[in-house]
Amino acid sequence: MLRGYAGKIWLITGVGLIARLALLGYEPLWRDEAFTALAVQRPLGSMIDVVRNDSAPPLFYLAERLFAVVSTSPAMLRLFPVLVGTAAIPHVAALGRRVTGDAGGVWAGVIGAVAPALFVSSLDARMYVLATTLVLASTLCLLRALERPAPMRWALYAATSILAVYTVYFALFAVFAQVITVAIVLRRRRPGTVVLVGALGATALVSLVPWLVAAQAQLGHSAGAFWVPRLSIDSVLGGLEQFFTGPPLNTWVTGFAALRALELAGDVTGCLVLVALVMNRKRLSSAGRQTAAVLSLAVVIGVGVMLLASFYHPLEDGKYLSTAWAPLYPLLGAGLATVPWRKAAVGAAAVTAAVAAGTALAITNPDTPAAVAAVTRMSGPPQLVTTYPSEYLLVRYYADDEVASRTRSIATSVPWFWGTAVYPPGAVMARLPQPSPGAGALWYVYEPGDPLPPGHAGYAVSGTRCWTGVCVTMLNPSGTGTPGGGTG
Repeated sequence: MLRGYAGKIWLITGVGLIARLALLGYEPLWRDEAFTALAVQRPLGSMIDVVRNDSAPPLFYLAERLFAVVSTSPAMLRLFPVLVGTAAIPHVAALGRRVTGDAGGVWAGVIGAVAPALFVSSLDARMYVLATTLVLASTLCLLRALERPAPMRWALYAATSILAVYTVYFALFAVFAQVITVAIVLRRRRPGTVVLVGALGATALVSLVPWLVAAQAQLGHSAGAFWVPRLSIDSVLGGLEQFFTGPPLNTWVTGFAALRALELAGDVTGCLVLVALVMNRKRLSSAGRQTAAVLSLAVVIGVGVMLLASFYHPLEDGKYLSTAWAPLYPLLGAGLATVPWRKAAVGAAAVTAAVAAGTALAITNPDTPAAVAAVTRMSGPPQLVTTYPSEYLLVRYYADDEVASRTRSIATSVPWFWGTAVYPPGAVMARLPQPSPGAGALWYVYEPGDPLPPGHAGYAVSGTRCWTGVCVTMLNPSGTGTPGGGTG
């Protein structure tokens, strides 16, 4: 097992796991991770209520809750995504091997280990890397079942597809793309197989019905406001670029210009590698060309249908597209294997790894722990800690029980996508309270660019401190002194 091709894949997978484990707790949590943390801390029934009123199926939360029993620290919350993200590496390798043989498998394994989108999502306590890995697994199971049909292989394909759609609804686009791809490729030679794959795809869809009945509240979200921008050339290019670079960077990230230049280099490198695969396609075996065609067609159909659906409801964010473009990772590895100059292939892989390292090592999430620590230790404890919705869940996660109990989200209305399903009763205040005689200061926690709270006219800003991606402002009732604070 430790020799030859298998040994190389084990080595690459091990290195990928170690790199991910080394960065488990490096970044502070971001808002959606805080939602995960607060949801899985609840009793099982209460957690399911939260999930069914939010926007996702329950599988990820059920699995994550097993880790939360041990701890809800950032490192423990991210351990499950790290493990399933590492499991993607041998799946990408197995698919790449079907295109360009052992060399393609090894290079695809390298891509699975260092691809920025895969690497960074493995360090995110959210469900997207699990969905990506399950789509890769279902794609591999489908190819194996098509090569040598057997009941167990078809059962594994159905099982991985059902698990994928119970992780992220967007996996339905990937399953749909698989069904249509098989129909296009095999409609004349194996019509019975086309019918079977269609039936298994329909089974994955029907399997969601019991959950959708329980989670009817989620259906109402489609008619409300949404955070993804309307479809445009810029939004499409920005969404698709995330395949090569991972999630977009906030402009306040230290070294933003250098990181952005590195990302652009990654874009160019990735595109050139795919061009190399197309130009060198004649070097592939007939089976390799057919596998490459199936993977390419599945990506084009899945991503294309999601973009078409975005005319109705915006979906072109990289997290949502990640399940549909999953089969493209092995094609990157196959492209590296076809590059005739080994140094060029190594250089392209190095650029990809550099983009992943730069994105993972830059502090891209708000440093809310520092902000909460400052609020806790400053003199003159406030009556109320207020936040913009962008920081509310983070403050509740990082604060102790005493501070969390007097923390409120200040907004005239808070859309569901801020994680309102996990808000406790009375969490939202439309305006700051009218200051009363002898009232103390209020803290306001927010991210750069967020507005001052409604109703702040009766208060004076007496001090502001900012850290990476988060600021704290002290608001004193007008005409009072400044009981602590400062500007920094």
